[in-house]
Amino acid sequence: MAWRLGVDTGGTFTDVALVDETRGLVAVCKVPSNRLDPSAAILRGITQILDECGVSADGVGFLGHGTTVATNAVLEGTTAPVGMLTTRGMRDVLELARQRRPHLYDMDVPKPDPVVPRHLRLEVPERLAADGSVVRRLDLAVAQAQLARLAEAGVEAIAVCLLHSYANSDHERQLRELVQTVLPDVPASLSSEVHPEFREHGRFSTTVLNAALVPVMRRYLGRLSAAVHTRGIPSPVRVIQSNGGVMSADAAAEYPVSTLFSGPSAGVLGAVQLARAAGEEDIITFDMGGTSTDVCLIRGGQVPVVHEREIAGKPVLGAMVDIHSVGSGGGSIAWVDDGGLLKVGPRSAGAAPGPACYGRGGTVPTVTDANVVLGYLHPDSPLAGSLQVDVPAARDALATRVGDPLGVDVDTAAHGVLRVLQASLVRAVRAISVERGTDPRDFTLVPFGGAGPLHAAQLARELGIRKVLVPPSPGILCAYGALSADLRADFGATCLTTATTDGLAELKAAFAALEVRAREWLSREGVAGQAALERGVELRYARQNYQLAVPMPGEPDDSVLTSVVDRFHQLHEQTYGYAAPSEPVHVVTVRLTAVVPTSRSWPSTPPAQAGGAGPVGSRRVFFEDEGWVDCPVYDRATLGTRQVLHGPAVVAQLDATTVVLPAQTFRVDDAANLIIEDVR
Repeated sequence: MAWRLGVDTGGTFTDVALVDETRGLVAVCKVPSNRLDPSAAILRGITQILDECGVSADGVGFLGHGTTVATNAVLEGTTAPVGMLTTRGMRDVLELARQRRPHLYDMDVPKPDPVVPRHLRLEVPERLAADGSVVRRLDLAVAQAQLARLAEAGVEAIAVCLLHSYANSDHERQLRELVQTVLPDVPASLSSEVHPEFREHGRFSTTVLNAALVPVMRRYLGRLSAAVHTRGIPSPVRVIQSNGGVMSADAAAEYPVSTLFSGPSAGVLGAVQLARAAGEEDIITFDMGGTSTDVCLIRGGQVPVVHEREIAGKPVLGAMVDIHSVGSGGGSIAWVDDGGLLKVGPRSAGAAPGPACYGRGGTVPTVTDANVVLGYLHPDSPLAGSLQVDVPAARDALATRVGDPLGVDVDTAAHGVLRVLQASLVRAVRAISVERGTDPRDFTLVPFGGAGPLHAAQLARELGIRKVLVPPSPGILCAYGALSADLRADFGATCLTTATTDGLAELKAAFAALEVRAREWLSREGVAGQAALERGVELRYARQNYQLAVPMPGEPDDSVLTSVVDRFHQLHEQTYGYAAPSEPVHVVTVRLTAVVPTSRSWPSTPPAQAGGAGPVGSRRVFFEDEGWVDCPVYDRATLGTRQVLHGPAVVAQLDATTVVLPAQTFRVDDAANLIIEDVR
């Protein structure tokens, strides 16, 4: 019997899923996260679930981990002090950025502070032309003197960002050799390795973020790997990347920028797998945890990938699942601003002290407290199976911080908090659907995370979505997704040429170089020769400044290139409303994805049981259109197939609570998913 563990670290809880490759998902558990040492909470959760199930640690053959360590370090400004070596005249690229203000009409909005302060961005004499030819050789003597200044400043990492190094990495590699000689204990990140593509600001920003995260992730993953080994688990730790694939802990420690959106990507993978098993391929994932909400639109069961996002106002380049995030979660703090307006988030109460209802000393009202006051959460259904909610504490916090300033009673205050929250959630889903020309009513909503099922029915109703699919264990779906991720790496390189026969030789050479990089990476991961390679190109019309990604079906030749250009014209018309077939088409970037599929032979979920039981009780719950009603409460574990039940209802389980509105039905399908449908 082979066992697999999936772990996801969130801002409030750390989730663990245990899978038996014969029976599927066996057990789940949630433990409070430890922001000071996330590995301690992970080990506690692993130990708890293995002990409860009587599983020997040496039987665990796979350990997948979705992490927020890199994300939190960037958002909280706790990255390592980093120095930067750059081409003379380029030290201010990070601050000049693209010369755009965050808000067009607000002249006073401050730009985010650069990861590397100006006094640690030092210049070296050297120059490359755009084609990679050497205009001025690197002055190593000056570089050594600059390194001495950085050493004196106490930097823990160095980012090497030279102009046009994507076309010729020689000077950057010489600087790394110098760093290894002068400062052997200080890691160096090269822009020609982290992101060897043109557009200097994005490349520089991504590289300095990577360098600043290397010491943080080395320490964290070193502690975690040692703890797992001490616990007796033979499997190495595999870390979820932003692209939805996994890589070794060693690779994650060297390229931590690729884990900035690790946890949310794992959730999307789990949702896609479960929805596909239920016959749903057009879905909107809705992942609401304690700190934030992440949404993603999936069409045809294909996870969408983009190559640029922002975090804390800083651009990050690389392959990432196309997830839209907002600072709205169960722990989001409700507050009244100076103008008397009710706001929710983006600050969160986190795990310690947490919402007031946790009874751990928290005094600020949160979304969770509002759910407690309105009856959706109740002491009869402990959070995460063991956390008893404190109703008086929740009511007191909302009355003091929201009700009194607004001059309303506590119930009205709680309802107001949820209305403000819903507005934020609706905007998030519209951003990935309506604003991109897609009707959300054509999709099924798949909620997960500890708070997702609480708010999914109302969110679906406001968006006109008629079907909601709640997974069997929604609170730990990110951990489940970490179990099913493929080993994956994405490689890209700038290749400025024409999309014609004349440019074919350059295109082939660029792909050949990417294949060399892919084979080297796969060899380091211990899976050489086992990967499928997927090619793609980014194209644009002549004189355009931005490009569209187009898959390439096979190795480049005349016929393949012709089909790719035809597809580009179609995509351009779909995206921008027009195409220009008579215009020359240029290649900008070549991309190669190496994928080693995981051995995913286990069933997605245990099958549902026939029959079913009635409510286990009832309680007073507030619904917007009906007010306070006596609402039946169901234990999800007792629900079986062939039951069609009617809302309003509350469905409780270990890792989440699902709310069903009036005029909605709910049932359990053959795969144990809870299906909610609107009958109005």
